Amino acid sequence: APPRAVVRAPEQQVITTRQEMQQMVAEAAAQAVQQVTNSLSRAMTTPNTIAGSRQNAEEDESSYGGGGPTHDREMERMAEQLRQLQAKVDGRAERCAREHPFSAGILAAPLPNNYKDTNLVFDGTSDPSRHVRTFENMAVLHGYTDPVSCRAFLSTLRGGALDWFQQLPPGSIVDFQDFAEKLTNQYSSAVAQEKTYLTLMAMRQGEKESLHKYVARYNQACLEIPSAVDEVKAGGLIRSLRAGPCRTSLAKTPAHTYDEVLRRCRKYINLEETEAEFAKLEELGRGESRKEKAV
Repeated sequence: APPRAVVRAPEQQVITTRQEMQQMVAEAAAQAVQQVTNSLSRAMTTPNTIAGSRQNAEEDESSYGGGGPTHDREMERMAEQLRQLQAKVDGRAERCAREHPFSAGILAAPLPNNYKDTNLVFDGTSDPSRHVRTFENMAVLHGYTDPVSCRAFLSTLRGGALDWFQQLPPGSIVDFQDFAEKLTNQYSSAVAQEKTYLTLMAMRQGEKESLHKYVARYNQACLEIPSAVDEVKAGGLIRSLRAGPCRTSLAKTPAHTYDEVLRRCRKYINLEETEAEFAKLEELGRGESRKEKAV
């Protein structure tokens, strides 16, 4: 008799929707049909063991021809295997829905045909609030619905963050806002400390830090403090500069706005960088002179 086709449901670590379950059924069904077809083909092409036996040839024709008893039994066996597979997959889908942290409504929502992933990653070691804001901007760009946002946001989790999600109570996440709040609360210790005007007051130019690098660092801090007023930013920069020509100039002739302080600092930045280039050229010239004397 032809070998019995064995259908194994593919193993998946995480199954989130019935759509994915149905896809698994379709793939397994195609595999089962192919196995049975191969079995029938092998049986139909096997030569008779008794050469010239008309009786055996007639039996083969009736068995494997159009609708013979053996053929019917194989088709019935295949249908039964598919029914068992469907029942197994349905059971797994129901169990997954009962145990998944997403609500039934989120799991049932289909992904759009033009779905695009965000390629963002969050493992619990960076600022969760920033990750949420970045994802929300991407969700608006791609036109995600709320259920799709939940499932797309889940795809960004890695490592400890994914482990945390899988331990949430079944059905505990009902929408994206709920999901984002739970994540932010869980990783609140990783939230970047909010900067205030006191941050600016505490800043100082390093002993060997160039004026160019320090002004860029100070200005970046100002951008992270939207509430800082112009006078605070200007005064903080002047007080934090290392003693030198730039600070002396700003002290003698005070600037009235932060933009004016930056403009005057840029003049000294250009002067500082020009002097540094001259110093390099002089050092290079001294090196060449020493080589000539050595020769």
